[in-house]
Amino acid sequence: MDIGLAVGGAFLSSALNVLFDRLAPQGELLKMFQKNKHDVRLLKKLKMTLVGLQAWLNELRDAVDGAENLIEQVNYEALRLKVEGQLRNLAETSNQQVSDLNLSLSDDYFLNIEEKLEDTIETLELLEKQIGRLGLQRYFDSGKKLETRTPSTSLIDESDVFGRQNEIEELIDRLLSKDASEKSPTVVPIVGMGGVGKTTLAKAAYNDEKVKSYFNLKAWFCVSEPYDAIRITKGLLQEIDLFDLKDDNNLNQLQVKLKESLKGKMFLIVLDDMWNDDYNEWNDLTTPFIQGDMGSEIIVTTRKKDVAGMMGSGAVNVETLSSEASWALFKRHSLENRDPPKEHPELEEVGKQIADKCKGLPLALKTLAGFLCSKSEVDEWTDVLRSEIWELSCRPNGILPALMLSYNDLPAHLKQCFAFCAIYPKDYQFWKEQVIHLWIANGLVQQLHSVNQYFNELRSRSLFERVSESSERDGGKFLMHDLVNDLAQIVSSKLCVRLEECQGPHMLEQSRHMSYAMGKDGDFEKLKPLSESEQLRTLLPISIQYFYRPKLSKRVLHNILPRLTSLRALSLSCYEILELPDALIIKLKLLRFLDLSQAKITKLPDSICALYNLETLLLSSCRYLEELPLQMEKLINLRHLDISNTSRLKMPLHLSKLKSLQVLVGAKFLLGGPCGWRMEDLGEAHNLYGSLSILALQNVVDRREAQKGKIREKNHVEKLSLEWSESDADNSQTERDILDELHPHTNIKELQISGYRGTQFSNWLADLSFLKLLVLLSLCNCKDCFSLPGLGQLPCLKFLSIRKMHRITEVTEEFYGSPSSEKPFNSL
Repeated sequence: MDIGLAVGGAFLSSALNVLFDRLAPQGELLKMFQKNKHDVRLLKKLKMTLVGLQAWLNELRDAVDGAENLIEQVNYEALRLKVEGQLRNLAETSNQQVSDLNLSLSDDYFLNIEEKLEDTIETLELLEKQIGRLGLQRYFDSGKKLETRTPSTSLIDESDVFGRQNEIEELIDRLLSKDASEKSPTVVPIVGMGGVGKTTLAKAAYNDEKVKSYFNLKAWFCVSEPYDAIRITKGLLQEIDLFDLKDDNNLNQLQVKLKESLKGKMFLIVLDDMWNDDYNEWNDLTTPFIQGDMGSEIIVTTRKKDVAGMMGSGAVNVETLSSEASWALFKRHSLENRDPPKEHPELEEVGKQIADKCKGLPLALKTLAGFLCSKSEVDEWTDVLRSEIWELSCRPNGILPALMLSYNDLPAHLKQCFAFCAIYPKDYQFWKEQVIHLWIANGLVQQLHSVNQYFNELRSRSLFERVSESSERDGGKFLMHDLVNDLAQIVSSKLCVRLEECQGPHMLEQSRHMSYAMGKDGDFEKLKPLSESEQLRTLLPISIQYFYRPKLSKRVLHNILPRLTSLRALSLSCYEILELPDALIIKLKLLRFLDLSQAKITKLPDSICALYNLETLLLSSCRYLEELPLQMEKLINLRHLDISNTSRLKMPLHLSKLKSLQVLVGAKFLLGGPCGWRMEDLGEAHNLYGSLSILALQNVVDRREAQKGKIREKNHVEKLSLEWSESDADNSQTERDILDELHPHTNIKELQISGYRGTQFSNWLADLSFLKLLVLLSLCNCKDCFSLPGLGQLPCLKFLSIRKMHRITEVTEEFYGSPSSEKPFNSL
């Protein structure tokens, strides 16, 4: 809720900052009104009003946050009563009204709550009345779109294009190639983030001499927002027929005229800056185009991969410029047009650093170069190097308005998710799964099944970039371009911050979501200022240095973190923590996300079972963790539990009592014995994700029992480990029958089989249709097997380990797969 308000008023808040700068006592604006004292007084009065308005925004946010915390505290008491009632076999209280709970809660508690409720309501009612009096209603209209871009034209200065020669040649070759199998016209989408040079690439191809002579007819139109089929069609007709259609607003007549104009002609049309991803509207718009001759082409530039995707043809992805091309472009606009021309070695040295700061974004390079082209002092250039890029350009076609278009186009629910990502430092590679967990914990995602869609939508709009070398695990790693990161900081209105960049206690009080770089000195001094941050919702340590294992001061655990009672998300991942104090957990009643991965704890405190709001608990790679609390079933809202890579942990039977658990990662089913799991338990577990280990398979007696595990239905399991302890089998055929029923889902990527007691492996191990995604296979200590399965044709197999197979005396042709022209082990 808090980020929703911040983002809802983000334009207002950032606009206020600009206005304050304009109305500074020594600013140019007030100087212009010096002759008219009355106007000066009015301007000063305006500034004072705006100061009050900014304070009002802060008050409103604080009041809403306080109200939410109050409701959450009452809800916690309701959850506590529900859990205690269930444990005592009493009637559930989950559906009762808060007022019915006074039979179990003290009168003092209700007097306290009643007073807080009345104060909160009074404050909110007062602020609500001020919305109308201050004329703020329109700023909270999330549906309003702002168009700030000047329409592009097809004109280009070819000497101003750097580092795009390969892309230009490839685009021209694509435009000039005729393929009889392709439908006409062919669409060529050009995709990339704002300011990266999509329009420049389209212009270069559009104005190429070979292209000009190849097409009978060319037209350029800047679509932008808002989308208007009449405006687009009219604009294309004006480009083609050179007559005025401003009085004709009949779409049918316009499209008929456009169809007649294009009929039988081989044309090239550029639709620049396309945002609309409605397929039906796109189909309607392009219906007149099908009258063109074979070889006709449409170029569409867009920031949204969804726009490119609906056009059904391969997109041209525009990346940022190389360091060399960046400097060439920057130098041309900042140094080469000076009068008189001369060398500027001292400026070039600083200029190269400024160019690097732009991270290959042409719009930023040209904007900063234009800002510096009239400045000759090294100090002036150094000031730019030390400043944030946003502070240097507020022009209508500058960096901020250009990238703000991407933000403006987001629906409200995506705006708050994007703004949250301001907590990540520049150049930091974040896991998709982590940011999704944090969104959920802070209530930014209402429909949980939509959360992947949210992330992918931001990625498709070029706001997130995938790190090319990252693995598929956890959805991969991502980062934001520096300027996109700056955009997130601006729209988050200082609610999502990095601790190292906080200036003064006021900014700490204002922040709600925070990250910080982990240190090696216990982080007490760094985190000490957070003692008063009672409204903080997210605390995320960022591991920047990997050559040491950071420790966390006990004073942080005992004296600082317990004061952060509003926390919804807390990560202590990667810290060398040996134990968690009960006093900490008891205070964090509203916690929904807790990440303890890679900690050195041997057990969790029993008090963790009182975190009734907890939805996500990450314990992966806690290699010393031996047990989980006995009353885990109290975690009635726990949906996601990760216990992967916890070699000492025995998965307790009482985990089956977690009724809300939807995702269990790293499950280990130890079969048999008085405290062991049954195959039926495994079959009933529909929440298994990631890795799954099934241990002591020698306790499975036959095929029928193995079937009860329903292994083939575990479609979210990507890593499967099957283990038999060392023992002799009574019947080799029974062992193979059991392995037949342990056939994994086709989504499996890693498979380990250890101690298998049969003499032959199941046929599914060599089945290309079932193991088409398998990347890693390990066969170990299968001491009775005398032959290997045919693995050579598995298309994705990269890692193969075969160890302790004592009865294998030779490797036959069968191992390489069926005879064919395919090279065996093509990916190994």
